[in-house]
Amino acid sequence: MKERWEVFRESLKEAVTVSRKEYLLVTVVCVLGGIVFGLLFSPRKYVMIGSCNGSNNGDMGGENGEPS
Repeated sequence: MKERWEVFRESLKEAVTVSRKEYLLVTVVCVLGGIVFGLLFSPRKYVMIGSCNGSNNGDMGGENGEPS
């Protein structure tokens, strides 16, 4: 394992030039990948719109906003 690590470290000593477009593409891919990863592995698995606290806010079926 140490041998592989040394080979890997030697490969990092070479200078690499990256164009601005390539750098931007890698950055965008990493950000979008992080968002997808976060959405897939987040502890929250459902979305509730409204609080369901019994205030009857959604029961406005009558005229002029009066409860039906």
